[in-house]
Amino acid sequence: MKSIRIRERSWRFYQNWLIHFAMWGTLLLIALGAARRPFPWPVYVLLAYPVYIICSGIYYAYRVTHPGGRFAMRNVTPADAGMDFETVEFPSRDELTLFGWYVPSENGSIIILVHGHGGKGIAMIYHASALVAKGYGVLMYDQRAHGSSDGDVCTRGWLEAEDVLGALDYLQARSDVDPERIGVLGISLGGKAALLAAARDEGLRAVIAEGPGPLILADHGGRPTTLRRWINYPANLFYYRVLRFMNGVQPTEGILDTIAEIAPRPVMLIAAEKGSELTLTRVFYEAAAQPKEIWEVPKAKHAGAYFVNPQAYQEKIVGFFERALEH
Repeated sequence: MKSIRIRERSWRFYQNWLIHFAMWGTLLLIALGAARRPFPWPVYVLLAYPVYIICSGIYYAYRVTHPGGRFAMRNVTPADAGMDFETVEFPSRDELTLFGWYVPSENGSIIILVHGHGGKGIAMIYHASALVAKGYGVLMYDQRAHGSSDGDVCTRGWLEAEDVLGALDYLQARSDVDPERIGVLGISLGGKAALLAAARDEGLRAVIAEGPGPLILADHGGRPTTLRRWINYPANLFYYRVLRFMNGVQPTEGILDTIAEIAPRPVMLIAAEKGSELTLTRVFYEAAAQPKEIWEVPKAKHAGAYFVNPQAYQEKIVGFFERALEH
């Protein structure tokens, strides 16, 4: 079984690449035209905002839909952290093949670990180490369009939830796993996928989502209430429409629509204690039903709460899973 797979590209991949390339070509032509000044400068000032809306929407939608590879940890395996493991492959619920690493449990509970955008399953090795040290088993895997798993477009969490559910199905079919003691911890993109998957299947008995962020425009908390949000609203609206076009999915529900459906299974939300991540996480927390917890981590960067205080992080997540899964 290979840890690096050559991924087949779909027509959508090349369509999106052409759109992205055309955007940069158009910007170059505009810049050359502005340098020659065929129009008075106020014309270019008036064009600046609509050009910003269109180009930023295409640029960020392309980056989200086609995550770049990060190879810093490509040769790392759980063995480097002293874990006994096996490499595994399993299907997502919509039949993509996913690649991962399974570490068996000593206490009977298994945690699915779901990495963030642009990463690989092995990037969760720090979180895995904290859990394995306390007797938990873990399943780390590459999400679709990442690492060695199939797929060539990322859907911001909507279809990635099918990856989480495929991991759940795989674990429930193993003879060494108690199907009543499976939890999930997701980071960023993985956090959104974890929340959506838990809302779709009660087999996930406990959920931790760190910095999940919005899935659809409605997840931003309704109509804009500040000048900054009003200025960004047209760009956000265009971005989400381009995103749907590029990744080919039409999400019908967001995090705010589904998070309450996880109850009565417990949810913990973790947020970097600054900026929009904290604001959005608090909005999601208010929408969740009990039992729920929120942990706001000072000085943490997005998806980096573990690295601020590894000991406190381990105590928080292990304590949460002990209360939810130990019986």
